[in-house]
Amino acid sequence: MLTPITLDRTQCLQDQLCEQLHDLICSGRLTAGTRMPSSRMLADQFGISRTTVLLAYERLIAEGLLETRPAQGTFVVQQQQQQAAPLLTLVSGGEDGEALVIDRKVWRPDPSLFPLARWRVLMRSALDQLGTGSARQHPTGDSGLRKAVAAWLSTSRGIAVLPEQIIVTDSRQQALHIAAHLALRPGGRVVVEDPCEEMTHATFTDAMAEILPIPVDSDGMRTDKLPCAGAALVHVSPEHQRLLGSVLSESRRHALLAWAQRVDALVLEDDCQGELHYGTKHAPTLASLDQGERVLLMGSFAGALGPWVRMAYLAVPRRLVAAATTASQMIGSGSGRMEQAALAELMQGGCYARHVHRIGKIYAARRDAMVSALHRHVGDNQTIWGEHAGLHLTWFPPSAIGPAHYVARMARHSGLDAHALPDRPHRGGVGGRAVMLSFGALSEQQIDQRIARLAAILPGQPAMALSGD
Repeated sequence: MLTPITLDRTQCLQDQLCEQLHDLICSGRLTAGTRMPSSRMLADQFGISRTTVLLAYERLIAEGLLETRPAQGTFVVQQQQQQAAPLLTLVSGGEDGEALVIDRKVWRPDPSLFPLARWRVLMRSALDQLGTGSARQHPTGDSGLRKAVAAWLSTSRGIAVLPEQIIVTDSRQQALHIAAHLALRPGGRVVVEDPCEEMTHATFTDAMAEILPIPVDSDGMRTDKLPCAGAALVHVSPEHQRLLGSVLSESRRHALLAWAQRVDALVLEDDCQGELHYGTKHAPTLASLDQGERVLLMGSFAGALGPWVRMAYLAVPRRLVAAATTASQMIGSGSGRMEQAALAELMQGGCYARHVHRIGKIYAARRDAMVSALHRHVGDNQTIWGEHAGLHLTWFPPSAIGPAHYVARMARHSGLDAHALPDRPHRGGVGGRAVMLSFGALSEQQIDQRIARLAAILPGQPAMALSGD
């Protein structure tokens, strides 16, 4: 029985339970290998719903702190797994090729927002339909899901695309591999944003491509820095740069497409965070501007539904449909027919659109709470990027406070998910000053309290104070 836990019924019970379990695990009071109480037992002990306990456990599993073992229960993760699970390598783009580590938690969504009840019904329905119809699934995915994605892109992005142009994949990583297979040959050149996260960089490295990093500023990729010589592919995230959060300006979108036409390159438009867009879109998508059939649009459901639904997709130009279908067959797909059928029904029935609208309002309020709290508690001598989409902001705190790695450490000590981006002055980047701050998994009240706590400990706080953190 977990007696150290105390719940205040005037506040969110799930958040309190998750935070206190998190503290018990990270402090070592719940040691690695400890079997957790069942959800029913914990619910009975504290007089709360079992769903509250299940969702709290799911959040800790997503963070790598707990794991489930079939027919055994839920256990605290071993220390080495606990450290490795939430980490992602960030390619620094440095001349020495060094790799740095970034915390995945800066992208984590709120598990309590997942449409659990509806998804359970749809999965049961898909299970009931198992064995009906064709025994084989099309290599590009469930036909109903491809129709639903095409319709969604038409209404949400203004892109005219046919279902046969949609390639359903089991993850963003598989979509990257298909795009690399379509565009790259050994020794081919690929342009990426700098900074560039590890999964993208690793995919193109596996394709034996020459990687050309282009710096990013507040208006997105610096198109004036694009190479004069040819490249086979350019990867860009125009709606919310995956690390810095900046939006590619409309003038740069046109410049990028003109450059791609001139050097005969394909453009991989990474729109995997595009579902979580707040307010009016700043510029049309590259795919909607494309007149030369050069843009491959990559989207994902993980942003809106969370990492529990990892499926992604590519919308490819008509001239590349056959090649993309062949690539999909060669690479293979791990997403099951039931999951695809359930997602298709979620989209076709309008539930997905309502869900995106609902969580967009919730996350926008949390974004507003973080921006407001930073201005209120830290002051106006700061810069914020990335407030238009996604689940994190990029914060440039006042220079007098200290370097970004120190500020990020203080932020984590204050209960925020934060990470400092590396300093790369030889690329003309913004590293060393930029701190990624996540708002997705916190309530508005928690955001304000934790930013206030951060502001209170920053002035004059010695950097070595948290050396054991």
